Amino acid sequence: MGIFTFTARVHALMYQKSNIEYRLTQLTKKLQSLQQYSALIANGGVSIGDLLSSPGVNMGRMMNYLAWAHNNSLLYMQQNAPQAISWYQSQMGNSQNAANNQQMQRWIMLQLYQQGRDRAMQIETRNLKVEEDKIAQEKERLEAQGKSVEAELKSAREGRDQAIKDMAPRYTFNA
Repeated sequence: MGIFTFTARVHALMYQKSNIEYRLTQLTKKLQSLQQYSALIANGGVSIGDLLSSPGVNMGRMMNYLAWAHNNSLLYMQQNAPQAISWYQSQMGNSQNAANNQQMQRWIMLQLYQQGRDRAMQIETRNLKVEEDKIAQEKERLEAQGKSVEAELKSAREGRDQAIKDMAPRYTFNA
């Protein structure tokens, strides 16, 4: 190959290397924010304070999670409350007064709501783990591709340098 071919290849490889490094930087930032969000979810829930102190990248996702977890928990509570309350009433019979009965029903509904929140947290944690794994795999693939491009770049530079040496005029003096 000639000097121009090697030079064009070197520039193309440098461009490709730059794109890979940029993409790796993006993935690293995304993985860090995802891990930060995952840590908040794993702590047992997201408070309004957590939401307000989170970076903008995670804020929208957290708001969506809070709304989804709340709606999911309400649905879980509404589906399971009648059965749990009827079970409690069948166990206790008519031995308790109405105020105690109402207080126990509220406690049952609160427990069911909390179980729904726990289920939502587990689902979100699993989804986050899958997403983190995908990002980690993508980073590994790009790092391997970067090493390959770096090796090819080194080879192309050596070829270009050799082509330059081959083109240099050689003056010899024959006496």
